[in-house]
Amino acid sequence: MVKLRALWLCVSLLGTALTPVQATEFAADEFSLKATFLYRFAQYTQWPPPPRSVMRFCIVQYPQLLKALQTLPVQIDAKAIDDGSALAQCDVLMVGLSERRALQQWQTLLAGRQLLIVTDNAEAYRQLGMIQLLTSPDGISFQVNLRRTQSHQLNLGSQLLKLAQQVD
Repeated sequence: MVKLRALWLCVSLLGTALTPVQATEFAADEFSLKATFLYRFAQYTQWPPPPRSVMRFCIVQYPQLLKALQTLPVQIDAKAIDDGSALAQCDVLMVGLSERRALQQWQTLLAGRQLLIVTDNAEAYRQLGMIQLLTSPDGISFQVNLRRTQSHQLNLGSQLLKLAQQVD
């Protein structure tokens, strides 16, 4: 029942961009679900002007998620990055790092940048994340660090905040 609820949440978050058959196939694995969540997080985030015409997703050390993002049936720009040189071309950053030293380096690179930082790692969330994806046997949920998000001049929609497991 709980897994069905998590699947329904993911499909309802994606909205009408998928047909029911596509949604069932698409939501079959963890990386596809995480890619869908990332896409919807971006849609419920308000950045300072100018408005974005196409969302630009950057992925750090998470090739499976990059592949899942690139197969979404919507128009997005998704690419892997290894260092801070491409951060100006990112709106959403998914960090797959867990090593403390590397996270501290990224924390310095990300200071003051107006981009949404998402992770599924607890240490990365503590150091620099705004949203953490939480995977459990029951499905995927998320928590939000609202203060950190606002300090980067981003506003998360109330619908997104209502669905969060926890908002700090």
